[in-house]
Amino acid sequence: MKQNLDIYYDKEADILEITISQPSQCIFDEIEEGIFEAHDMETNELKGYKIFDFVKRGGMKDIRIPLPANVKIEAVD
Repeated sequence: MKQNLDIYYDKEADILEITISQPSQCIFDEIEEGIFEAHDMETNELKGYKIFDFVKRGGMKDIRIPLPANVKIEAVD
């Protein structure tokens, strides 16, 4: 099954959202101050991340998110 990695940035709120696969009901755990990891409520599957104060943190150059070892990224034809 192919999964999508969707990235959305809300400029007004300065929040970056990264979603893996289809949206579902999620539980969010704070893994670092202002950085949350989303897991499906039923399957506990990793569904994404939400990063508050994204630009204030330095944008992409200073953000590191530990990904699980089983993540596979493929090019879409």
